[in-house]
Amino acid sequence: MCIRDRSRGLEQQFLLSVSHDLRTPLTSIRGYAEALDDGKADPKKAAAVIRAESKRLERLVADLLDLAKLQARSFTFSMQPVDVAAAVHTATTGAAGSWPEITFHPFTTGPLIVSADPDRLAQALANLVENAGRFARSTVAVTARQENGVAVITVDDDGPGIAAEDLPHVFERLYVARHAPRRTESSSGLGLAIVNELVTAMGGTVSAGAAPQAGARLEIRLPLKSPDGRQPH
Repeated sequence: MCIRDRSRGLEQQFLLSVSHDLRTPLTSIRGYAEALDDGKADPKKAAAVIRAESKRLERLVADLLDLAKLQARSFTFSMQPVDVAAAVHTATTGAAGSWPEITFHPFTTGPLIVSADPDRLAQALANLVENAGRFARSTVAVTARQENGVAVITVDDDGPGIAAEDLPHVFERLYVARHAPRRTESSSGLGLAIVNELVTAMGGTVSAGAAPQAGARLEIRLPLKSPDGRQPH
């Protein structure tokens, strides 16, 4: 298959996935609105469903806008010293609120200072940790450590893992996994493409693989800095 044909195929997969993710909550919202109008739905239950589905739409639209800005290089980055360990704890606390049935364990060994945009790093970590929550059966472990002058952040879940043929493509913008396990929430996978764009723009790398105890591992690597922003010797 030539590059052009593959690109068209990926774009078609992407559009179908996004269309599905838009249609599903819209159908639910319209259904409950019509039921309310006909007096056939409990107002409290209908309001809760409409609110939840509206939030899903907001997240999807926000992801699409972020990708468009990143592709157009119109995202701004305010680079400064950031403690990765603190960011990990914030991300796990936030994800625990979204996925109360999943246990999120942060593991850090002390401050790990990198040069990054604190808001963009927080966004990247939140995307990774919440993505793990979608696939996990019960547990997500988020670890931050130092390795050869690099801050390494790993996000491990105890879900079904990622198929070997999908691993090289996990962070592609238009890729929809052929062997994706069922998620506990519908998602087009835009979050991981955004993570790749954000981390790359901040001088880091992302990768995907298998967690040591089964499940998937997603990893961010960023050059470690001293608290004053200088590269350590």
